[in-house]
Amino acid sequence: MTARDFGYSHDTPPALAGHTVIDTELRPVGKVTDVLYDERERAPRWAIVQTGLLRSEHYVPLADSYLDEDDRLVVPHDRMSIKHAPRARRDHVVTREVARELRDYYGVAA
Repeated sequence: MTARDFGYSHDTPPALAGHTVIDTELRPVGKVTDVLYDERERAPRWAIVQTGLLRSEHYVPLADSYLDEDDRLVVPHDRMSIKHAPRARRDHVVTREVARELRDYYGVAA
């Protein structure tokens, strides 16, 4: 993911909350409810995605994601793997335990 993928600059962070999320097969996944940033680089790293009617929210890495021509967030993970990903806590804080779960599940550092 680059800053250009979301029209991001350090002065204007991307407004991804509310965007529909789809996987690379164009299947609907859910909606972005929050975005978590890397504090050092001030760049978006994780989306919190609400995946269903029960309001379950899951962490989804934003690396290699992009907004398509219909303003949907396309993520390089399939719908079922996102639904089985670690659930986001109510406060959306990435603790050491959560970071370890995300690293183990997605293979990327949180």
